[in-house]
Amino acid sequence: MRSGDRRFIVFLAFVALVFLTGGGSRDDIQSLVFLRPACAFFIAYALTVGSGTGLARLRVPLLLLLGLAGWMILQLVPLPPALWQSLPDRAAIAAMDHAAGLDGIWRPISLSPSKTLNSLCSLVVPLAGLLLYSVLPDERRRLLPMVLVIAASASALLGLAQLAMGGHGPLYLYAITNEGNAVGLFANRNHNAVLAATMLIFVGHLVLERRPASGRRRGPDLGLVLPLCAGLLLLVVLLINGSRAGLLVGVLALGFVAAYRTAVELGTRRADAMRRADRLRRNLSLAVLGVAALVALALLFARGETIDRLVNLSVADELRVRAFGVISKMASDNFLFGIGFGAFENVFPRYETAALLQETYLNNAHNDWLQWIIEGGLPALALAGAFAAWAVQRGAQHWRLRGAAKQRVRLAACAGFALVLLLAASLLDYPLRVPSMMLYAVLLIALFADPPEPAADAGRRRSSQRR
Repeated sequence: MRSGDRRFIVFLAFVALVFLTGGGSRDDIQSLVFLRPACAFFIAYALTVGSGTGLARLRVPLLLLLGLAGWMILQLVPLPPALWQSLPDRAAIAAMDHAAGLDGIWRPISLSPSKTLNSLCSLVVPLAGLLLYSVLPDERRRLLPMVLVIAASASALLGLAQLAMGGHGPLYLYAITNEGNAVGLFANRNHNAVLAATMLIFVGHLVLERRPASGRRRGPDLGLVLPLCAGLLLLVVLLINGSRAGLLVGVLALGFVAAYRTAVELGTRRADAMRRADRLRRNLSLAVLGVAALVALALLFARGETIDRLVNLSVADELRVRAFGVISKMASDNFLFGIGFGAFENVFPRYETAALLQETYLNNAHNDWLQWIIEGGLPALALAGAFAAWAVQRGAQHWRLRGAAKQRVRLAACAGFALVLLLAASLLDYPLRVPSMMLYAVLLIALFADPPEPAADAGRRRSSQRR
């Protein structure tokens, strides 16, 4: 077996492990006991077989991830009492220490060190993902969009099976979950919906970049049929899931696919474009008819609660809306150094007003942009700003190369827009606090930073080198 094949098999095993065991954001999920130590072994494997060249191509994302880990470590370092008491929003705790005779205790920046330590440990998943991607050869990196679509389709199929079983039972992988909904491989229906919605971009990529085989074929082209079937499956789950954020992201993803199709057609020669456009019209016409039929079936069999949720606020949604002012105050009070990553759940009750008290509670802010500030402060904002600056610079580099490497640029654009949609969904939820979505996000970053070279270009380059 070739080295590249072995590395790809290891990568597939890692992706399968993360999606099967890392679908929830809670720190008490039992599967984390297996997932995180396994990630350490995958990291060791990648460092053993990797090279400096592969790591150099992902240097900036790796450095930013290590910078985030470094800030989390600093949030756990105990500080002298005088220095700690001078931090913002520490006066009430200092007064309680004084009343209890505990003035000399050294405390870290984090107001919940165990939660921050958990957040630090969670970074092994994205770190392993980046390192394993860096050791893959280009011919295997080209398969990554298909791997991601298969993972999302598996989650969608499991979601349909969950509903077929009556919305409860052993097919739900997590004890605390949205029973009665198509959560798939996740604990939260919104995360399954966002994954399905953003994956429509890669379905479009696989269909539109498919090159027909030379000569006459017998039977359907599986390279077109399978992605189209996956796309229809993802659309169905998106419709019956009941996630408004997922539907919005799905509409934006389909809009991107339409723009992508235009770019592909404009980038080909006129004669080829006419043949390709005719073929695409036939395929997309069938797809539209299939979507219409599936939408009709989804509306026919959809439960009333799903449709109601699309037009009405649930109790949990109402709590999030009413808590926005309190969460904004938390951000303004702690923007300097933050309260410690993961500490939101334990600190929010200090700000919670009597009007917000009810049976449900907020384990996260449901606005990850604000929670990033609340927990990480200015250093976390600086890391986010550095990432944004790098992304703009890398996007400009792709734009300059769009003529010579248009396929690579289009794949990078797909990954970049999918990442933008994930960040947009984070305004209403917390998808990037889930291990499997963390892995998805860093793989999108890797594809954006270093998209694989198309097979045709690689073949021409090797031929020229042999001459």
